[in-house]
Amino acid sequence: MSSDSDAGVTDADSVERVKSDATNENQQVTDKTPHPQEPPINLIIDRVADRAEPLIEIFKTFAERSAQAQETKVKFRIGMTLVAVITVLVLVGTAAFLTYVGRIGGSTFSFLLGLIIGYMLTFIRDAIGPTSTDEL
Repeated sequence: MSSDSDAGVTDADSVERVKSDATNENQQVTDKTPHPQEPPINLIIDRVADRAEPLIEIFKTFAERSAQAQETKVKFRIGMTLVAVITVLVLVGTAAFLTYVGRIGGSTFSFLLGLIIGYMLTFIRDAIGPTSTDEL
């Protein structure tokens, strides 16, 4: 009986010894593994800066082209506004002259003037305020 209990203690001791040996071996293997030397921070910063330069150039180019496109859009709107104003003035002037000479009646002139004023108000609203297609 005592041999059974001694065998049980011996087995538990041997299991613990095997576990501690395995742990020691793992620590020795880990300690033997060479650690790569970490690069200096200046080298890391230089490498990141080298890769950032093309991105900075892309952003600058994008900003410049966006500004040029916006400038072109503004010039186009100003040109279209001038064309619309000139057209309206020519129509109103012609209608006023024809009314003066008696070719068209006063009610026709009033109707035409109302249409033109409505058109101008709609045109100004679209030119000043953004529309849903401009936001896309």
